[in-house]
Amino acid sequence: MGRRGRPKIPRFISEEPKFKIFKPHGVSLTEVDKVVLTVDELEAIRLVDYLDFTQEEASKLMGISRRVLWSLLTEGRKKIADALINGKAIVIEGGEYKIRECGLCMRHRFGIKKHCRAWREEL
Repeated sequence: MGRRGRPKIPRFISEEPKFKIFKPHGVSLTEVDKVVLTVDELEAIRLVDYLDFTQEEASKLMGISRRVLWSLLTEGRKKIADALINGKAIVIEGGEYKIRECGLCMRHRFGIKKHCRAWREEL
């Protein structure tokens, strides 16, 4: 039987993650438990916790509601905390997402004053 309810709307991200596996030092990936952090959870954390966007700005950039953004942040942060506290590997994969056509983060459309890519602060 298929999935019930409304289909998930793809969340917009800036780019695919450069690194997809993080693990405790000195142990093989096959020897540790893993948590799977989805790409859209990582994007929510990156925008809010790393780039200091407000949740409203981040939800607009990702094309989702603030409630959905809050869920992504909560789940993603919980997974990262579990991995750090319990020595688990973090594997980044999956999720419902599309690459955002940047256009300076649609900042003119949404009135957002900063760029979604940390290394392009000159914009």
